[in-house]
Amino acid sequence: MAVCLRGHGPVLRVYIEGDGKAWLSKRRPSVDPTPENPVAFHLASIDPFSVVGYLARPCQFVCDDSRRNCRVPVWTSARFSEPVVADMDVVLETLKSRAKASRLELVGYSGGGAIALLLAARRTDVDSVITIAGNLDHAFWTTLHHVSPLRNSLNPADFSYRLEAIPQIHIVSTDDTVMPPTVAAKYVGRFEDPQHVKIMTVDGISHGGDWGAVVSEVLTTVERSQ
Repeated sequence: MAVCLRGHGPVLRVYIEGDGKAWLSKRRPSVDPTPENPVAFHLASIDPFSVVGYLARPCQFVCDDSRRNCRVPVWTSARFSEPVVADMDVVLETLKSRAKASRLELVGYSGGGAIALLLAARRTDVDSVITIAGNLDHAFWTTLHHVSPLRNSLNPADFSYRLEAIPQIHIVSTDDTVMPPTVAAKYVGRFEDPQHVKIMTVDGISHGGDWGAVVSEVLTTVERSQ
C-alpha cells in the first residue's frame, strides 16, 4: 500500500485514506479502489504539523506485480477485516519507526476513520483519533443505505470498551448524504462513558468536499489543549 512520510519527531500524525473507488454501482465492484479524489492525502499535504504520515488503503495506488494479492473483497465486504487491519498495523508501525516517533495521532477520512479506530483499539501508543465523515458503525450505515452488509469486516462500534479512554473528535456534515451525522451519533451511543468522544457538526460540506478549513481548526484546538 502507498505510504508517505514528512519529518521526524516524537509525535507522528498519520492520515488514513477513505475507501476510494470501491464500487462502480450498488451491484458492481470496482477492479481498482484507487480514489479519484484522495481527500486524506490532500489533508495531509496541507497540514503544517512537523511530522506527518499518510497511509493509503490496500490496493490503492498500486499496479502490475504489486496487485497480485489484490482481491475484490479487500475493498468491499472485507475492507475492515482482521487481515486488512493487521496489515495496516504493520505498515503503521514501520512508518512510526521511520519517523522516530513514540506516539501517534490518527486522522481518518470516511472508511479510513473506521481503520483509524480499529488500529487505535489494538495499540497503546495512540494519543487521539480524529475522523472526517468517518464510517464509525458500518452495520448501521449499510442498513441506512440498503446496501450489502460488510459481513467480513470488524466494526469500530463493537470496540467501544477499548476506545473509551482515547480522546476522539468525529467531524460530520449535515450536507453529507453518504455518511450523515446519524452514523457518528449511533457510534457514540455505544459508549457507557462518552466523555472523551466528541462530535463536531458542520454545514455545507459534501462527503468528498473541502474539509480542509474545518480539519485545520480542529487540529489547532487539539494542539493547544496538549
